[in-house]
Amino acid sequence: MHDFESGQREWLACQFEDLTTTLVSLTPSQWAEQKRYLPPQLTNLPGYYRFEVTPYLREIIDCLSVDSPIREVSLMKGAQIGATVGVLENYLGYLIDFVKTAPVMLVTADAEMAKQRLESNIVPMLQLSKLDHLIRSSDESNARKTGRTDKKLEWEGGGYALPFGAQNANKLRMWSIQALLNDEVDGWPDVVGKEGDPMAIVRRRTAGYENSRKIFDTSTPLIRGTSKIAERFALGDQRYYYVCCLSCGFAQVLRWSHTDEHGVVSGIRWDLDNGILVPDSVRYLCQDCGHEHFNDDKTRLLSPDHGAEWRPTALPRSPFHRSYHLSALYSPVGMQTWEACVRLWLEAWDPEKNRERDVAKLQVFYNTILGEPFEIRGERVRFEAVSEHRRADYTFGQIPNAFASRHCGGPVLLLTCAVDVHKESLAVSVFGWCRGRRTFLVDYLRFEGEVEQLDDPGTWGELRKLIEQKEYVADDGKKYGIAFTLIDSGYLPDKVCEFCSGYDAGVAPLKGREAPPKNATIKEFSPFETKVGVRAFGITVDLYKERWSAALRRSWDGVGAQPVGHFNAPIDIADKQLRELTAEVKREKRDARTGRLLGFEWHRPSGSANELWDTLIYANAALDILAWDVCRVQFGQEQVVWADFYDFVEQQRLYFRE
Repeated sequence: MHDFESGQREWLACQFEDLTTTLVSLTPSQWAEQKRYLPPQLTNLPGYYRFEVTPYLREIIDCLSVDSPIREVSLMKGAQIGATVGVLENYLGYLIDFVKTAPVMLVTADAEMAKQRLESNIVPMLQLSKLDHLIRSSDESNARKTGRTDKKLEWEGGGYALPFGAQNANKLRMWSIQALLNDEVDGWPDVVGKEGDPMAIVRRRTAGYENSRKIFDTSTPLIRGTSKIAERFALGDQRYYYVCCLSCGFAQVLRWSHTDEHGVVSGIRWDLDNGILVPDSVRYLCQDCGHEHFNDDKTRLLSPDHGAEWRPTALPRSPFHRSYHLSALYSPVGMQTWEACVRLWLEAWDPEKNRERDVAKLQVFYNTILGEPFEIRGERVRFEAVSEHRRADYTFGQIPNAFASRHCGGPVLLLTCAVDVHKESLAVSVFGWCRGRRTFLVDYLRFEGEVEQLDDPGTWGELRKLIEQKEYVADDGKKYGIAFTLIDSGYLPDKVCEFCSGYDAGVAPLKGREAPPKNATIKEFSPFETKVGVRAFGITVDLYKERWSAALRRSWDGVGAQPVGHFNAPIDIADKQLRELTAEVKREKRDARTGRLLGFEWHRPSGSANELWDTLIYANAALDILAWDVCRVQFGQEQVVWADFYDFVEQQRLYFRE
């Protein structure tokens, strides 16, 4: 044995006396209430963090405790529920100050956002809580003081946090991580280059810590069917926060609206006065007894002391996976009120017409208030909206220049013709165009007969007469012929090209396409020459469909100038004909194998007629082609200057005579 001096023996004895069998255990929520300080400049509830304000977050964050068997937590949420501060920031503080050794990865949509989160939220949190002495770095110079490098934030004990963007999938493979924090995952790309799904890549970084890892996914959901957080929520036990009525004690989930089997409505209710929200009228009706709760009652409603609790509603795919849902209706007193939620709803929804006012705002409401993914349903133009475009000032075959001069910036300047080719008929539309792309449907004809025979008098023969001989007379005496005709070549392309070859100019085949070619200088159309030497045009039909679906939804009060790009139909147009403008619906387009959202497409249900819709698109393309040709030839302009075009056409009487 070594011969210790007296002082050494005493020191060693003290060390043994200080040994203990007590294991210190601390949950993240306990750490936050002991250590996390919120200054007055950041909150209207300054002081040490208190879960009594957001009691629903305590269970969520404690699932991330080192002592909890839960390995994965998913939170699908609305806005203003305190999750960023209460879970994400508090958990990072717990890892830094208590766990100390854990390697952490914080992943957001892009790397700069992740770095900003560490620098602007986490470092100040530690400083305000007097824990910034824990931050350290092995780097030189300024990094030694701040603990920040280009790659990570380090702290005493050997732990560190890596900020990454989901776009940087190639860099995510380099690390082994114990705590993985995935923020706003619905903003992540589905696939990054050849690397694959970034969600799958980052999860594999925790494989080395299978028995101690923690994975926290959180996000406001976006689109149903592609929402990543909705998918994670469905894989867990799908917990909802039940609150108890302050009158009858019935436990229920806070819902925007609920109707039971007897037709009794509960949830958020309010009063309107001439369409305006009545202040202080917003309340929540109990699902069982109908008792009215107001925003200030939320403190008691949310409290576990009054029976509020999380309840699972499904069997999880894994027993170690918990998933939670929180809408903005749970936002605590002092944050988002129920009245604010109602105001957002009324901006998005028209309760009188029971339809959306603004689809984009409706999605924001679903995502940020309800905390639910938004279902993009087919966007169909309603017949009621289209019917409002009838004008009593003219009938088929007439050109109402008096009306146009009052409301459309001047008279009709030219006519274009569009032809949709079918097996047994030609659908033919003639449109008159005023300044500002305001248009009048002047004629809508159906030429029936032997379409496959170019000498058939009932089809191609009638079309020749229309193009070459027809003259429309306006109510002010102006006379118009057809300025330009486009014919769809999707069906019988050889016959269409042969017909068009009989004209030196003014008649051309078209070929529809969903998107413009890459590097196209003109997005709407592009000229090309067919194999038989006929000048034709590729038309980006989806661009025009977006334009006119919006225009047909737009109303006009009948006073003053019409909106730019407005549509007008004659008073004698049949309902059946008008409904052809409503036939197509915009819907999601998905990969047949993977189900991944590829974008959106216009779809026509089987059996529905859409010829007027198609010919409106083609007639507008004919106008654009004429304008481009005039501006290019007459003015040497590379792009259309519409004022120059309209002035030139009117001054030169290019397409009409008096």
